[in-house]
Amino acid sequence: MKTIMSNLNKLSKNIGKTIVGNISKKMGRRVMAPLMAAAFLMTPAFAFAAEDFSGLTDAQVYELGNSFMEKRDYGRALEAYNHILSENSGWALVYTSRARTKFILGDREGAEADLNTALSYDPNLPDAYYVRGSFLYMENDFAGAEENFNHALELYPDYVDAITILGKLYFDTGRENEAVKAMSLAVEKAPSAATYVNRAIIYSKIPDASAANLDYNKALELDPNCVTAYLNRGMLFVEQGKFTAARSDFDSAIKADPKNASAYINRGYLSMESKKYEDAMADFNKAVELQPDNALAYNARGLASRKVGSSDEALRDFDKCIELAPDYEVGYQSRAMLHRDMGEYDKALPDFEKIIELNPNNPLAHYDKGCLYLEMQQPDKALELFNKAIELDGGNTYQFVMNKAVAEAYLGQNEAAVADFTKVIDMTDNYVMAYLYRGIVYNTMGMKAEAKADIDKVLMLSPENQQAKELMKKLK
Repeated sequence: MKTIMSNLNKLSKNIGKTIVGNISKKMGRRVMAPLMAAAFLMTPAFAFAAEDFSGLTDAQVYELGNSFMEKRDYGRALEAYNHILSENSGWALVYTSRARTKFILGDREGAEADLNTALSYDPNLPDAYYVRGSFLYMENDFAGAEENFNHALELYPDYVDAITILGKLYFDTGRENEAVKAMSLAVEKAPSAATYVNRAIIYSKIPDASAANLDYNKALELDPNCVTAYLNRGMLFVEQGKFTAARSDFDSAIKADPKNASAYINRGYLSMESKKYEDAMADFNKAVELQPDNALAYNARGLASRKVGSSDEALRDFDKCIELAPDYEVGYQSRAMLHRDMGEYDKALPDFEKIIELNPNNPLAHYDKGCLYLEMQQPDKALELFNKAIELDGGNTYQFVMNKAVAEAYLGQNEAAVADFTKVIDMTDNYVMAYLYRGIVYNTMGMKAEAKADIDKVLMLSPENQQAKELMKKLK
């Protein structure tokens, strides 16, 4: 048992870090452009001096309020809508717009009251049902959201934003065919860059990369400066390993909109993939400069700092990310990994626990915490978490099964470990570490022939593997 514990002590640290890295790439911890034109942006409000609307008509103030909303200047938008309603309390549409503003600012009760007032003045206002549906959607009340979106469409069948967000809801609730039909209906009713981009996003998630690419191309044909099309097509190219094409799209997005923080963040991540950390840092700095309240920009810059060994700078940025977005997993994930790399397990553990609290059904959250317990040499707790990750994942991710087997080997559950290493080999035949680990366990069990066969396989796949060479000497 001492031999296997020694080997697994060394290997589990490597596998924990390597697998987490591979999983993070697989699971896509990158910044994507906003997925839907109809989606709301949840961003902290800016603080400004009181606005002077004297000399403007109510219609002009309303347009100004909508302009503030587009710029995410929610404080001024609220002032504009308040000004109108202080003089003209019967304008239902303004109540609807103010409801949206209040919701973004965190006043859910006030938002609902405004929607009720709007519908009391105009029971057939489709915008009110659309906005209420959006609130419910963001609160994961999918049935309530769908009911409100459909009501909006009964009142106004050509309401493209409602069709679009309903398509996204269909996809999020597992109805892919209905999602494509809804997005196609939006394209039919309003063939614009936005509707093609939204359908492309659904295609890319199905995934149907070819159909998605055609729609992105059509969007850019209709609007050569469509930043969202460039950003999302660029991410599609990244997923296909077409990094040159991806960089070209991110460059085009920046050319079309030099103040688009997401474009700099995405290009920065691409530079990190190529180990061009100075270029990445420059782009992340630019994103922070453009949007000082963008949590993802700080997280991205922190990751770049971590890569070049600037742990203090990385920690400051991860802290800032969490300050700006305390209910968003990514900041805790990044900070936990940094603490883990530094051997500060007591600081990493609360962050992993927070991630699970925020999203208990995320298998990766349980897996990451399990990896930490492996490094802390608490395989019993690690095994429990790996089992939970596999349960949530459906057993589809071989890395989860791999580390479950490692934990079992730690605990002396050799037969279970062999069975799980075998599952990993069945899932991905040429995974060197699975053969090596199984060979180590076989050797511990006294099954020399089986151990030798596995180590032979390791040396065939990786002739310079030192641990395999050392074990083979003992097996001869």
